[in-house]
Amino acid sequence: MKSAGFKPVWMLALLFWLALIASGQFWLLRYSFARGATASAPDSIPAFLNCSTTPSRPQLFLSLHPRCPCSRATVNELAKILTRVPNASEVTVLLYKPANEPDPWMNGTLRDECRRMGCKIRADPGGLLASSLGSRTSGSVVLYDADGRLRYHGGITIARGHEGDNAGERGVIEILQGLRSKQESMPVFGCPLQSECADVSRL
Repeated sequence: MKSAGFKPVWMLALLFWLALIASGQFWLLRYSFARGATASAPDSIPAFLNCSTTPSRPQLFLSLHPRCPCSRATVNELAKILTRVPNASEVTVLLYKPANEPDPWMNGTLRDECRRMGCKIRADPGGLLASSLGSRTSGSVVLYDADGRLRYHGGITIARGHEGDNAGERGVIEILQGLRSKQESMPVFGCPLQSECADVSRL
């Protein structure tokens, strides 16, 4: 009797375990490919953001939450872009911080890596600068050509926190190479810029 009752219990436990794994994988995939909020970017660079020292080069703006766990993948993809097309654009990183926090709140390896890549760092209290570019999600890239015209607005990662070849990255590279790109916008995968729910660990 005992051995006869053991098999159904074991099978139920196995099915429950498999269901947990399946639901976990489903949630992870759904989270990874959940698109962040976006808004329309202005057709030309807002005057208060136009700080180009070389008017003949495009300007790329990256809005970044320094404590979002997805931000590292974005910075790594940006590094790939700048390696493929070095000195092709001026890059400004709008580094989010809560409006009531001092600038050291933004400190961390991501800020250091952006500086090493030659990016300008600009503090963005409350995400207001990002908002002026229609960027509401960490990892949003806005690219203007040398004439100040909008060419690309979107993400450069394949999913949240995931690196790899993707259409957004290819589109930005093509534009910086002076080519005509079909990719003018792609989804952004990251934390809301004005959210305090992002990972508070220093990256």
